[in-house]
Amino acid sequence: MSACVKKLGEQQISLMLNPEYAPSEKPIHWQLGFDRPVSNLKLRVEGRDMFMGVIPMTPSATEGETFEGQLIFGSCSSGYMVWRVYVSWQQGTEQYSTWFDFLADRHKQE
Repeated sequence: MSACVKKLGEQQISLMLNPEYAPSEKPIHWQLGFDRPVSNLKLRVEGRDMFMGVIPMTPSATEGETFEGQLIFGSCSSGYMVWRVYVSWQQGTEQYSTWFDFLADRHKQE
């Protein structure tokens, strides 16, 4: 299982999906990690290129360095769907946000 890693200033953030090929309509375990504690974590998933609704991601906690949960999203009739995970958090009085994109059903594309 490999992580997608982003760096925002001094903050490093990683997202892992399991299974990493992100199958539609099946439970996916996700893990989000920060290299220092954050608070007020909020997450959601939306289609990057088409509206497929807003899917909330409920984290195991809203404060700390490592968060996890389960995610299920629908399938797309086009056979090619890129999802975007929106992440926002707070460190001290500063508010931050970023996103991660991933391709659903990657094993079908290979």
